[in-house]
Amino acid sequence: MVGNYRFKMEENDIVGSLITSVGSFIQDRLIDREQRLRHKEQCAERLAAENASPHNDTEVRYSDQAVLANLDWGIDALEEAISTSNTETKMARLDYAEKMLQVCALLNSSQKTAGVPNSYLSAWAHLNLSYLFKLRNEGHSAVLHVLEMFVVEPFFSRIDFAPELWKSIFLPHMNSILGWYTEERKRMVMDVIPDASDLSFTVDFDHCFDESLLLSVRPEQAERIQELEQLYGQSLDENTRLYAKHYKECMNYDAATSRRAIPMLPIAEPPVTPLRDFSIRSIPDYVKFGPILPKSAGFATTSLPIRTMAVSTLGNAEESAGWDVVDENPEECEDSGEDSDGCLGGMERSKEKDDDTVSVLSSRSNRSSSKEVERQSLMDTSRRQSPHNSSPAGSPCSRTSSPKSARSTGTMQTSMLRLLSTRAMDSNISPSDTDEETTEQFRSPRKSTHHVPYALPKSSLNQGEDCSLSYISSPLTPKSRPPKDFVCPITGQIFNDPVTLETGQTYERKAIQEWMSRGNTTCPITRQPLSAASLPKTNYVLKRLITSWKDQHPELAREFSSLETPQNFYTSSTFHNDIPSTLPTSGAEYKPQRFTTAAAATLSTSPNSVISQTSNEAVITALKPYILCICNSEDLQECEAAVLEIVKIWSESNVGSGINSYLSSPTIVNGFLEILSASTNKDVLKTTIYILSQLICADDHVGDLLTSIDSDFYCLADLLRKGLSEAAALVYLLRPSFSQLSSHNLVTTLLHIVSKKSEDHVGFRYAVAPKDAAVALLEQIVAGGDESERSHNAMIVIKENGIPALLSCLNRLDGRESIVSILLCCIRIDSVCKSIVASKIELSPILELFHGGNDSVRGICIEFLCELVQMGRRTFSNQILQIIKDEGTFSTMHTLLVYLQMSPMVQKPAIATLLLQLDLLAAPRKMSIYREEAMEALLEALQRKDFPSSQVMALGTLSSLSGHFGGSRKAYMECWLLKVAGFDQPYNAMMRGEEKNTDEAEFAEMKEEEKAARNWEKRIAFVLANHEKGLIFKALEECLVSNSIEIAKSSLVVATWLMYMLYTFPDCGIRDVARKCLLEKFISVLQSSKNLEEKILAALALRGFVTEPRGQNEMGAYAKSMWKTLRRLKKSCTVVHDIMKALMNLPYMDAAELWCCVEGPELDMSMNGEILSMLHIRNRLISSHSDGTIKVWDTGKRAPRLIQEAREHAKAVTCLYVPPSCDKLYSGSLDKTIRIWTIRQEEIHCIQVHDVKEGVVALAANASVACFSSQGNGVKVYNWSGIPKNISFNNKVKCMKLEGDKLYCGCSGYSVQEVDLKTYTSSSFYSGTKKLLGKQTIYSLQIQDGLLYASGTPVDGIAGKVFKLSNKAVVGSLATGVEVQQCSVNNDFIFTATKCGIIEVWLKERIAKIAYIKMDVAHARITSIVSDAHGQKLFAGTSDGRLQIWSLE
Repeated sequence: MVGNYRFKMEENDIVGSLITSVGSFIQDRLIDREQRLRHKEQCAERLAAENASPHNDTEVRYSDQAVLANLDWGIDALEEAISTSNTETKMARLDYAEKMLQVCALLNSSQKTAGVPNSYLSAWAHLNLSYLFKLRNEGHSAVLHVLEMFVVEPFFSRIDFAPELWKSIFLPHMNSILGWYTEERKRMVMDVIPDASDLSFTVDFDHCFDESLLLSVRPEQAERIQELEQLYGQSLDENTRLYAKHYKECMNYDAATSRRAIPMLPIAEPPVTPLRDFSIRSIPDYVKFGPILPKSAGFATTSLPIRTMAVSTLGNAEESAGWDVVDENPEECEDSGEDSDGCLGGMERSKEKDDDTVSVLSSRSNRSSSKEVERQSLMDTSRRQSPHNSSPAGSPCSRTSSPKSARSTGTMQTSMLRLLSTRAMDSNISPSDTDEETTEQFRSPRKSTHHVPYALPKSSLNQGEDCSLSYISSPLTPKSRPPKDFVCPITGQIFNDPVTLETGQTYERKAIQEWMSRGNTTCPITRQPLSAASLPKTNYVLKRLITSWKDQHPELAREFSSLETPQNFYTSSTFHNDIPSTLPTSGAEYKPQRFTTAAAATLSTSPNSVISQTSNEAVITALKPYILCICNSEDLQECEAAVLEIVKIWSESNVGSGINSYLSSPTIVNGFLEILSASTNKDVLKTTIYILSQLICADDHVGDLLTSIDSDFYCLADLLRKGLSEAAALVYLLRPSFSQLSSHNLVTTLLHIVSKKSEDHVGFRYAVAPKDAAVALLEQIVAGGDESERSHNAMIVIKENGIPALLSCLNRLDGRESIVSILLCCIRIDSVCKSIVASKIELSPILELFHGGNDSVRGICIEFLCELVQMGRRTFSNQILQIIKDEGTFSTMHTLLVYLQMSPMVQKPAIATLLLQLDLLAAPRKMSIYREEAMEALLEALQRKDFPSSQVMALGTLSSLSGHFGGSRKAYMECWLLKVAGFDQPYNAMMRGEEKNTDEAEFAEMKEEEKAARNWEKRIAFVLANHEKGLIFKALEECLVSNSIEIAKSSLVVATWLMYMLYTFPDCGIRDVARKCLLEKFISVLQSSKNLEEKILAALALRGFVTEPRGQNEMGAYAKSMWKTLRRLKKSCTVVHDIMKALMNLPYMDAAELWCCVEGPELDMSMNGEILSMLHIRNRLISSHSDGTIKVWDTGKRAPRLIQEAREHAKAVTCLYVPPSCDKLYSGSLDKTIRIWTIRQEEIHCIQVHDVKEGVVALAANASVACFSSQGNGVKVYNWSGIPKNISFNNKVKCMKLEGDKLYCGCSGYSVQEVDLKTYTSSSFYSGTKKLLGKQTIYSLQIQDGLLYASGTPVDGIAGKVFKLSNKAVVGSLATGVEVQQCSVNNDFIFTATKCGIIEVWLKERIAKIAYIKMDVAHARITSIVSDAHGQKLFAGTSDGRLQIWSLE
């Protein structure tokens, strides 16, 4: 209890107690789903009553409807979150529920919505928000929402939403108010009683009431009583709100940070101070809560005439006056029920004339006089009974009036009749019921859940002699009313034509037909959606049981039977309006729904049917000796013989299930179990199992006995493992859980039973055949548990060669659904299993199951067929599709079309995908109804944001339509697209795994079928893209911005595939639609995504846009913003180069705007002398120095990190060279040696040293030859052995590059010489114009992409040229007036270093200068320059030993 009224609690104690009390309350609500559903129905009934009010004739606005819809959607989403076990789904539904509920929680409480007070809607929303935050483990927020509920609407919060919580945390503070109310109420009642001065203040007023007293109530007395009631209710509400605000302040108070004082505990002040205190535990509920408003009254608070209010209050006074404060037992009072007569606020208080009131008072006096008879018999027990038991509402009463009075009272009669009938219906426990029944129904909420109150039949409404209605209260005891299963919950009458719906609930046919004809699509009790448009056949088993019961109870049968359901039952029936019936709560336990044919045969007769009681007693007498034997005998053989005799007598007696109740006693059942555990006789074991099976079918409590002890189930599992297949039937009927089955490792045993060719059951007809039971249990094991458990159990089925046995059982009518479910799990796990199933399965049983099954069965069939056609071999998939299309008596495509139109949303994507594939087996036609409907269903699923699971399924099916499957049949569309984009790693990794699971012949066959797969892919893509002029792109646009990561990623893959395919066939006007919908979305993914693969997919899609002028122009607007991202992506994705090239070639594009350079760190290596040469390879920088040192740097970070320093050369290392294979490093030095190094991840290692007798100035080498130059003219060719051969020409060689068997040398005289290494001859590749003044020299040569870049001394303003190697043509010039001494080329730019320390940047595509970099070299010069291949960094070495780095953004 939060607020202790005896002492002041500390603030921390209050917070802790609040969290505990509210948390316990919410936890109980979350556990009890039935209570939540009942509460929702009660609130909905109150809303409906308000809408049906005669004063509420205004049209509801659309905005008001939206608010109510948000509340409904929020509560439904919360229920889904509570019921699901998937964490991601739970959090998503909670987020959605919070958004919906906050709409109602923030309503203005002083206004109304659709005629309903906003305070009521807001309080309801806060209650559900407290559930929501409790599920998120945010107990503090949950408490705040509960308190806000009491602040916003204290009245309905304490009587509707959380009465038990109000008692716990608010009632203790209301002691003074309760005492004041009781005191004042008694005083007013005593004023009504004549000679009250002679009476004790605690006298029992029941002895004082008579007709004259009731008629003596004056209007002013009734008005004072009414004012007292109103003042009492207002006081409770105001103080509840006051304490709720105090609790909120305590919850939000932080002593460490708050500057405010500690919240002070308020005091509940009554209007008048009571004379004495009263014990809270001794105050009845109707006094604690004040006037309680029934659901049927909507939200009205004043609707009864004053005098009627007075009389009703006097009725309450009768009860409270007879309650002794001193002698009352608090325990008994607390257990007592709530008095419906005390619910003053629920009466209709419309003002009528005094003469109308008199007629009502006279009817009340009749009830009082009729009560006098039974009051005498209850005098001795009045002190021990609760106020509920002594309430006038629970006793018989009648109502009479003259015809004139009936015509004049009008509405008054109807309201009073409704009130009386409501009281009678609330009083389900009559005085004739036993005390044990009363206590049990009040104290056992679990049993009360299954208790079904029935509406009173029309025979209870009789017409008196004066043609006025008379209400006769005739309480129904268990012996005077029909069994609850025989009564329709809608009509309240015995079934005449019962029909059982798919939800398991049974109704009268005409009643449920009228329910459905009014547009309702859900079960009236469970609120589950009804998929079938037509009603099932009559439940003949139940009808026979009812017929047998009618034969034994003819009088009750006539009273409760009705030949037809009243017409307009839901709207115009006076019976429905005046005497509301309460629908039963759905609390029936689960029973096996399959294999009902045999089970129904065993239960076709009722235990109390036409067989006489004498026959049953005779059979039981014959059985007793053998029953005593199995219960008491220690001789196993005697017990075994007794079992055989029992079944013999049972079968010969022909009494059916008449002796089931006798055999179902725990002692007898335990005797049978002992025989099962001890006997080794197969016939005895089979017989015992048969008996127990029959008993379980007749009485579920027998199953509870068998499962209550774990050892009993272990015994049955052991019998199964020993080969007793009949035990499977018994285990199935026990409905074991997945954990029970999996703990016994029964998969192999069940497969053995399934694989048996013959079944011998000793002539017994089991409720379910053992083989069918084994299949059902196997399905529960394989399809149950988490993903790892499902995979493990499915692999056991595959390894035990269970697939052929399961396929052979498909011809059995029973168990097909389970077999298909097992096969589905297996083919999802293993590719070989899918091949076996696809090659051996007969599809006709699957199609028969689909044609005749319900939604659940059809859904499994669809999933199985869709999975089966997803084969790596396209031709094989088409063959299976063709069989599906042609097989069966009915047209499969037509059946799929019809089912698609009425199927649940979650199944539509799979059905539509299968239907679309069947339609596309032939060449796409101009028009096809199947294709149109399938496409509409797929698009609808994609666009349903409120069904994210359907969106995920639709995207998954679209991915499967492409036909991209690996050898293991796994969809690999994403990997394939990444491979097309140039990112091969995921695809290669997947294919390496596939090669392990696929033999060479099959892998080669898959390659041969690639052409067929590409044709299918084009056909599918064409249909998808051209439907409704590209409507799918609009749907994908919405999915790309989804908050769900899974949906966004899947839609990106599908959209990329469609964009790639869109540019493989001619344009039909769809490309413009796709570009308008998806261009910005792809650019957003490219720029904002942190996932490399997502960026590559977006780049692949954008590559299609740049192939056409409109796409280029639109992408040009984003070029600058995404240029940096594209440059970083180039090293991973080859298609990025095409995008950058297209953007750079735009006429209005300024390349200088796209260039960006950031200066990085500078390293000082002057101790090693000049940096003479540099190379960049595999994220490593290799530099050579004038002191003979070679250094290796890691360039992965912003600043290079030295990882190796090699000192093998004795003098300066003048040149470094790496061939295109990048496997070796060659270094030339002035020490007259050439060294060969192996390149490793962390170091280089010298493996060979060659003495060439001359100092090496320039070097180019490969595995066959080394070419170098020294101080003289010409070039030396060294084949790694012997003496280098000299190829002379008149110019000195300054630089050289090797391309195949051709050597290109940059020489003095501004010429380029070409040397043929095969013939050792040289020729002039290019000869520049010689000038009289100065020396012209080629200082640098670079070869890339078939182009030769030569740079050196400027001639006529040209310092370099670009040649095409194939024809020696000049394709560009470096127009600069300064001498270029070093040059570096990467994929995007050309960098040239000049004497003055300036590095010029040239755009490689246009060979146009776009920028320059100024390097502070002072008196030094740039001796080497290099860039990485992807253009991320630039390195420059100087003659004074400095290394400068730039980051190229």
